[in-house]
Amino acid sequence: MKETNPILQIRDLHKNYHLDGAQDVAVLKGIDLDVAAGEIVTILGPSGVGKSTLLHLIGTLDRPTRGKIQIDGHNVMSFEESRLAAFRNQTIGFIFQFHHLLPEFNAVENVMMPGLIARRDSDQVRQASLDLLAEVGLSHRSLHRPRELSGGEQQRVAVARALINRPKIVLADEPSGNLDVHTADALHKLLWQISRNHRQTLIIVTHNLTLAEQSDRVIELYDGKIKSNSSTHRLA
Repeated sequence: MKETNPILQIRDLHKNYHLDGAQDVAVLKGIDLDVAAGEIVTILGPSGVGKSTLLHLIGTLDRPTRGKIQIDGHNVMSFEESRLAAFRNQTIGFIFQFHHLLPEFNAVENVMMPGLIARRDSDQVRQASLDLLAEVGLSHRSLHRPRELSGGEQQRVAVARALINRPKIVLADEPSGNLDVHTADALHKLLWQISRNHRQTLIIVTHNLTLAEQSDRVIELYDGKIKSNSSTHRLA
């Protein structure tokens, strides 16, 4: 059962980008959004409406032009950079369309990386990484480097890496965008299962309507604003 207190609160969020020789371009134009702990939310919308920008702001990878982002009770935009980086590493997991694995390291070493950055005990991080690789079905591939893995396997390593610090929120930006239909479907089922098992909030940007229908709630963006915000049949 999902908790009632929001893990994420967004108020009057705006993001403008300045282009040389041109006026500022407004990408987000006043977003208000609450997300409950343990909720699975999908963000939909055509290209260029600000979906990835919103996800990057939630993930504290960028700062808004104005507005408030509160995560787990913290006004994260008030943090100075070093504190923000530590908070991001420990509270938020990222899964991108391109897995961004480090080619010189094997699967378990890639999964370990955020835990080592957080200065956790290396033996404990290694065991936790092996456990996560087992959970995503890759125990037998733990010592393989990215070039020795299929696209679906690389993305599952990226999923395990996103979870190594037990984040409260997992953000996924088109996580299956480069995968075939069968592999994408398997990845979606895996993400749902892990989110439920670990009671983590999952926020996904996608164009996949089938994926959206499986989430708890669908947020549709249009022209930098929330066009619709509706629960799916899963909450009925």
